[in-house]
Amino acid sequence: MEYTTKANMKKPGYNDTVDIQDINDNFDTVDEHIGASIVSTEGVHGLRFNTQDEVLEVYNEATGAWEEVAGGAGGIAPLDVSGISVDVGNGRVYLKWSDPEDTEIQGTVVCEWGGTKVVRKAGSYPTGVKDGVLVVDNTTRDAYKDTAFTDSGLTNGTTYYYQFFPYSTGRTVNVNEVNRISATPNRKPIDTVPTQNGTLTYNGSSQSPTWTGYDSNKMTMDGVTSGINAGDYTATFTPLDDYCWNDGTTAAKSVQWTINRQSTAIPVQSGTLTYNGSAQSPTWTGYDSNKMTMGGTTSGTNAGSYNATFTIESNYIWADGTITAKTVAWNINKKAGSLGINPTSITLNLDKKTATIAVTREGDGTISATSSNTSVATVSVNGNTITVSHVNQTNGTATITVKVAEGTNHLAPANKTCAVTATFIVATLNDNSWAAISSVSATGANYWSVGDRKSVHINGTVGTLAVNATYWVYILGFNHNESKEGKGIHFGGFKTAQTGGTDICLVDSYYNSYQSYNGTKYFQMNHRNSSQYGSNYGGWAACDMRYDILGSTDKAPSGYGSDKSTSATGQDPSTTCATKPVANTLMAALPADLRAVMKPMTKFTDNKGNSSNVAGNVTQTIDYLPLLAEFEIFGARSYANQYEQNYQAQYAYYSAGNSKVKYRHSSTGSTAFWWERSPYYNNSYYFCFVYTNGIADYNTASCSFGLAPAFKI
Repeated sequence: MEYTTKANMKKPGYNDTVDIQDINDNFDTVDEHIGASIVSTEGVHGLRFNTQDEVLEVYNEATGAWEEVAGGAGGIAPLDVSGISVDVGNGRVYLKWSDPEDTEIQGTVVCEWGGTKVVRKAGSYPTGVKDGVLVVDNTTRDAYKDTAFTDSGLTNGTTYYYQFFPYSTGRTVNVNEVNRISATPNRKPIDTVPTQNGTLTYNGSSQSPTWTGYDSNKMTMDGVTSGINAGDYTATFTPLDDYCWNDGTTAAKSVQWTINRQSTAIPVQSGTLTYNGSAQSPTWTGYDSNKMTMGGTTSGTNAGSYNATFTIESNYIWADGTITAKTVAWNINKKAGSLGINPTSITLNLDKKTATIAVTREGDGTISATSSNTSVATVSVNGNTITVSHVNQTNGTATITVKVAEGTNHLAPANKTCAVTATFIVATLNDNSWAAISSVSATGANYWSVGDRKSVHINGTVGTLAVNATYWVYILGFNHNESKEGKGIHFGGFKTAQTGGTDICLVDSYYNSYQSYNGTKYFQMNHRNSSQYGSNYGGWAACDMRYDILGSTDKAPSGYGSDKSTSATGQDPSTTCATKPVANTLMAALPADLRAVMKPMTKFTDNKGNSSNVAGNVTQTIDYLPLLAEFEIFGARSYANQYEQNYQAQYAYYSAGNSKVKYRHSSTGSTAFWWERSPYYNNSYYFCFVYTNGIADYNTASCSFGLAPAFKI
């Protein structure tokens, strides 16, 4: 079954079955159209004549409304343009619009768009295509929908009126006033001149700024637009032809932009330097030769402060915001000073009234010295030598303090001190120290007399006797027996007072007894023997008394601790006999200041014993605290070896007639026997001694008698 194209009526073929109703329906449709009138409200085929307004109208299926049909050359005119927009520029107007679609009525094109003419007119809108200047006749639909048509050559400030005239292929023109727009050409102002946005800081690479206000659609950019080094650059911005600056000008604007200097710290000395005698340079924290140059004083030898200079390179800035050269101090510290003096103690006396101290120190610090007691010693400094001088030969002590000031390259060292003892002689023997007496021992007779006394405090155990008392020793002679014994002052013991008093000797609890010979250290010449009388074998040199009671030697005799034999021998002392004495001896009980100046004594005695009376038995010993010999006391020989006197001399004290009688220290009203060192010449048991009435005598070696030894200063 086929159908008509317009009314969709059935068209049966030869083979189709015909339904009478279909035929009736077709007739009804034909009848309806034959009876329709264009003057009616419904019109015919989308057209009607509006009798009220007396206009021809077309039905717009797109809008569902009847629209008046414009006239011109006959036929239906195209619809209106749409989307009209305008923009202006320098002597230009930019127009955009959309051309109308073809007009259809019930699927039938009743108006085909042929083109759109745009007419410009100054002063008023054009009323037709001939009323004004035709600026464009566009026959390509929507050619200027997205890309504007440019109407150029216009006068800025003049208002132009535009009418769009769409026309059909049949040349029917749409003259509706809705297709109008006006525009006044002029340059468009740019609100602001571009400025640099944010900051740039030198980084060694090429950099370009970002811009606030830059629009490539409105202007061009030229000049210097990128840079590497820190500094100011100038870019130029020129408005495009349709634009001008906000001030109305169009000339290029120069805009400065900047790459800032990179901030860097001011260098400082790293660590410390200490003077070492060689040139030194500091290390620096923050120094970078790529960012700065260093000058000024960059090395030094001496301690002190130096100034280096740092000049910043052009791409950098100091952290404090400045770019001027910086002066930075650096230091070489002073080395710790040192000080040495020699000697550290001095004794001033008659033989040495001044002394010098040699000073050694590093560097050039000033040497100074002060005395703690300027009534005893004064000081003067000359270079590295300090001279210490006595003051009126005043006895006493002083401390010399040596100082070295801080020098060019060294700190002040710790002070050093030198102890000064001034030991000068005063007329009263007892008022002089033992050191002072020792200092003039060779010339003692110039100051004192035989018999003058000095106190000695004895404190200790001597053999079996405990002693803690002050007694007085006295001068026996000056340079006694000088040819054999040398120079010195010989002292003897003891007296109970500085003047007057009693001449005493030390006695122990076994005094005047001889029954003990078992080795107990009584005041016997020898402590042990098979005979109750003891023996004098070995004479003075080998006797026990010399070693373990007096401490005159610090070396024990041969066979010590056993019975004496005829071959017994003694030993001379060491040089430290007085300063490091044998314990529990009289030497050990004497005061240290005395022992410090005691001199060894050369004595001649019979050192054989055993009934000897021959010259060959008289030999030399060295002693520090010997007993006196018979001839030294009496000036004559009675019981000693007769050849001893050939080597001996009587002490001046006794040759002057002084008493030889001594009393017991523990009972000063009782006289005492006191030992001599001389063996009895006529038997092997006895040693000589002084009887209670002061005469020469002898007795057994095992007896305990008094002690009155001698010593030399």
